[in-house]
Amino acid sequence: MTREEVHKNILWGAATAAYQVEGATYCDGKGKNSWDEYYEKNPLGYDGNIAVDHYHHVEEDLKLFHEIGLETYRFSVSWSRIFPEGTGQMNPKGLEFYDRIVDRLNEYGIEPYLTLYHWDLPLPLLKKGGWLNKEVIEDFLAYCKLLFEHFRGRVRLWGTINEPASEVMEGYIQGTHPPQEKNNTHALQVSHHFNVASAAAIKMFRDMGMEGKIGIVLNPMPVDVLEDTKENRKARDYAYDFMSDWYISPALTGHYPKNMLEFCQKTYGAPIIDDKDYKLMEENIGDYLGVNYYMRRVVEAKDLDSDKIEEKFSFVRVPDGNYTKWGWEIYPQGLENLLKQIYNKYGKKEIIISENGIGFDDQADEDGFFEDNERISYLKQHIEVVEDLCMQGINISAYYVWSAIDLLSWTNGYQKRYGLIGVDYNTLERSIKKSGFWYRNFILGEDT
Repeated sequence: MTREEVHKNILWGAATAAYQVEGATYCDGKGKNSWDEYYEKNPLGYDGNIAVDHYHHVEEDLKLFHEIGLETYRFSVSWSRIFPEGTGQMNPKGLEFYDRIVDRLNEYGIEPYLTLYHWDLPLPLLKKGGWLNKEVIEDFLAYCKLLFEHFRGRVRLWGTINEPASEVMEGYIQGTHPPQEKNNTHALQVSHHFNVASAAAIKMFRDMGMEGKIGIVLNPMPVDVLEDTKENRKARDYAYDFMSDWYISPALTGHYPKNMLEFCQKTYGAPIIDDKDYKLMEENIGDYLGVNYYMRRVVEAKDLDSDKIEEKFSFVRVPDGNYTKWGWEIYPQGLENLLKQIYNKYGKKEIIISENGIGFDDQADEDGFFEDNERISYLKQHIEVVEDLCMQGINISAYYVWSAIDLLSWTNGYQKRYGLIGVDYNTLERSIKKSGFWYRNFILGEDT
């Protein structure tokens, strides 16, 4: 295919997540969730009570998404807005809010892409053990069933679970996200329950005869070394298997990487896997693999003999690397390396780039305009990689900028801006950034 044909074949969009944009934490019957409690327990100087108040600005925001030419919009549903207790009584006002989003998107000709779970677990379910308790999978399926039935025919793109690796790593190993544990055994079991939950949701989707596509959304990172030594290569393999392939392999085969599984079960006694789990996972591979790409990781060997996986390698900075003020390396080549690595190991698979973007400390000028040239440069570089990969035969069907609008960064508050649309956090006034205008022209084929 030519670049022009590739451009026309890809759905170009942008993404957000419920908790990061909606605000309205206690409005219209929404229940408390894991992040509401997290910010109460950890006074960081910011929270999600207002965020960018998308809940009350939804019509304005969707109109702006239309104005910047989005062909598709990825958003998540707040489980606790639908089921305030996680199960039981459904909240009609919560469902009405998402009706407004879906119906307006369809009116604008913007393809809705609905993510079922993006980290915000209803608090009552967290209190009964969260994802460590396998009963929560049944609660999740009841929630999925309601949304499948309600949005049948109106939503054709579905994501099951967003970035399980992040919730596992930061919630159960580093202790920086809910539920703030540091327990590798729990982490590994939770990762398995995420995979079972996703497979079960995919099975339900197909058993119900739903139209469209469904898949899990991961954030795998390619892993490189600075110095090519035997020890560093071994550390690289540990890091990639632990952070990336531990999630890619079950998503695409229904099984975990053999060596890593043996190490984890021997060292941590987890995950405990039922035979029926494997059957469920094998038989319910997603229609696509969602890939959120932000950066690569570069590692060196640490203590390869340690029985703690995270002590076998350490992260290192690349001399003269291009880093943001938050330490994230800008490395477009990593996306190509990652997708080729996946294709080489697992074969041809439809890929959706479900998030790709960068957080900068954007500053509006005296007229309130965001001239975010750094973001435009970042997007141009990564989109060029996406189109090149398509021309080489990798099937990328959609691409989503993170994010459509400025939003709450989970542990960086509101200083770190990602949006194509800017928000004045004092007045909540919205304005299209320079990158938003650029993206509109790019989608139209007027600025490549």
